[in-house]
Amino acid sequence: MKKILFFVMALVLTASCSKDDEASIIGTASANDGEVVSGITVKLYTEDTNLLMDTSTDSEGKFAFTDLDVGNYYIGATTVINDTVWDTGNTPQIIYVGGEIQKEVSLTLTQKQ
Repeated sequence: MKKILFFVMALVLTASCSKDDEASIIGTASANDGEVVSGITVKLYTEDTNLLMDTSTDSEGKFAFTDLDVGNYYIGATTVINDTVWDTGNTPQIIYVGGEIQKEVSLTLTQKQ
């Protein structure tokens, strides 16, 4: 009985240690009181504020960054509407993602003064 219990515990520990450490950040972005949702540029930065990658929102304002390593990331967004810049401001959100975590984010852009 002890051998079976030991085997089951070893199997559980092996499975838990082999977890995938990749994470995702998904979300939505909108500007102009929600009227503009597609084509917004969303940028993902490392903790050291180096640009890692960017993407554009789809027709529903959705975006995704996948296969990320565990860690802290900054995220911000910007778009231009009728020659006016809309963005998330000078301080992008900081987001922590860990193993197999899917973090949901909502970005609201405001008109830049």
